[in-house]
Amino acid sequence: MTASGIIVSLTAPLEVLFAREFSDSSMYIAVFMLTSALGVIMVDVFGTRFVPGLNARAALAAGLFLFGISCIGMGLAHNDTLLMTSRVMQGFGGGMTLGGGLQAAVRVRPGPAESARALGSFNAAFLFGGAVGSPGGLLVAALLEGNDGYRIAFTVTGMLAVLLSAMHAVVLPRLAAPPGVPRPQFGLPRFAKTPGSGATLVLAMLGDFVRGGVLFTALPLAGAVRGYSTMTIALAIALMSGVEIVVLMISYRIIRRVGVVTVLMVAFAVGTLCAVLLALMHDSTTYLVASVLFGITLAGSTASLPLVVMAQVGDSSTGLAKFRISAGIGILAGSVGCAVLGTRLGVTPLFALVALVLLASVQLAFFVGRRISPSAQFL
Repeated sequence: MTASGIIVSLTAPLEVLFAREFSDSSMYIAVFMLTSALGVIMVDVFGTRFVPGLNARAALAAGLFLFGISCIGMGLAHNDTLLMTSRVMQGFGGGMTLGGGLQAAVRVRPGPAESARALGSFNAAFLFGGAVGSPGGLLVAALLEGNDGYRIAFTVTGMLAVLLSAMHAVVLPRLAAPPGVPRPQFGLPRFAKTPGSGATLVLAMLGDFVRGGVLFTALPLAGAVRGYSTMTIALAIALMSGVEIVVLMISYRIIRRVGVVTVLMVAFAVGTLCAVLLALMHDSTTYLVASVLFGITLAGSTASLPLVVMAQVGDSSTGLAKFRISAGIGILAGSVGCAVLGTRLGVTPLFALVALVLLASVQLAFFVGRRISPSAQFL
């Protein structure tokens, strides 16, 4: 899973910069960001009854293979049709990889308490890979100017993903669906008889809103607009990802002491402060400091939000499926919305809006926390 995190994250901070090399139109960039997010959402929504019924090893291998082919297509694309088609395929592959990975995590250690620990281990491994991969793609792209560097980064990522897909199929244990899970089938999710309030699912969107909107879009875009070097942007991404993985390694212990909702509220409060700093101050030192603090926000939301949804639903497989749908919508809103606002209105209004969203999220987390039993909050 660490290797998977490296591969999936290698080109993520490059995407909005790559799109700007094709066109500086905010609409073009929005469509580029939208196509991948739509692919993820389609897997999360129409695959809700498909991915949980699969062998998790097969889901991971297939997702990484599709992700790899799509990255190669993007690296070789010289027209909009191939570029956008590859981008949609990248979303399908990413959605399969993330969904299959979460199912694999809870199947390694079944049971509510063990699932929480397994999810923490999964996130730590996957995001440790992300901490290495996110700045790695930027460093590769920095070797050559403009599109050539981006194309090499995408092509290399694609080849590595295909290789890793084969390794998953050979090395991982067989992780079949647990008894009682229906056979895989495509279709709309059937959640009518499962609990889980709308407020909880909106809250679940916000973690991937921060990841897609800040880590993958607003932060690299702000660096480019304000004239920072690619190395500075890479360092900011590395610092954010590094802090996230460190906090994730101890998040399980923190949640046991203070509760999952408290961790979530603190994470969103820290994110609000970071967004205000980036809106008001334009120097590179503030840029790097805010990146470090945003790592705390990402770690807190990543560790807490799946547990909040599962506490509401009461079933790990169904809860994770609902979480993945919410997360897909969040990454869609974050990546597309921040790309459009950042290119059309500017970076300062963008971070001001992010601050308002995160401030509202603190209050929403408090509201949701009042509806979760203490036994579900303290693991």
